[in-house]
Amino acid sequence: RWMYKKKYSSLTILIPVYNEKKNFQEFILKLKKKFKILVIDDCSTDGTHNFLKKKKINFIRNKKNLGYEDSLIKGFSIIKKDKKNKYILTMDGDGQHNPKFVENIFHFSLRNNLDVAIGERYKKNRLIEKLISIIFRIKYNLNDPLSGFKIYKKAKIKKINLLKVNRFFLVDFLIMLIKKKNKIRNFKIKTNSRSDDPRVGNLFSIYLKMIKILFYVFIR
Repeated sequence: RWMYKKKYSSLTILIPVYNEKKNFQEFILKLKKKFKILVIDDCSTDGTHNFLKKKKINFIRNKKNLGYEDSLIKGFSIIKKDKKNKYILTMDGDGQHNPKFVENIFHFSLRNNLDVAIGERYKKNRLIEKLISIIFRIKYNLNDPLSGFKIYKKAKIKKINLLKVNRFFLVDFLIMLIKKKNKIRNFKIKTNSRSDDPRVGNLFSIYLKMIKILFYVFIR
């Protein structure tokens, strides 16, 4: 197992979580067998940090609730300091991303010497996500910017001012990378359906945020 982990020693999987213990327990234990993991626990109240401690999974617990984007930015800032790390792969903690695609997208990135690979979902959760993806494809020839399953070359992240990233599910962060002429491609993935409500906010707040993202993508 140690030799297998060594094969992926240049990769760290970054997973932000908030009250997702029942959704991530199974897949995170699978990932732990092969990969380095950093979980950012955003002040969960469902025993997440106790589970992570018990299973010896590397995690940081936020002192206050930061939200999805700021938790990821915090993770980027921590992983940037690891000299051995060359790639950061982000996954959502809700169990929708299948762990089998981690190896696939990692090797796809290496083969094509990519700076970023976006895990393009076959099925979007909302109509407005499809619309954002269509506009994004027209403007940048890339699909599914809202996908939480992405792999980044760490050296490219280091060139971005993370303090300028907004609460746009990192869509603005992706546009920053595009404008710096990085090599970015899509990689098709299949996702699982979650069995409960998302933790990123109520239906109204999610759609309001999506409208802001749609406007942001349109004017950029």
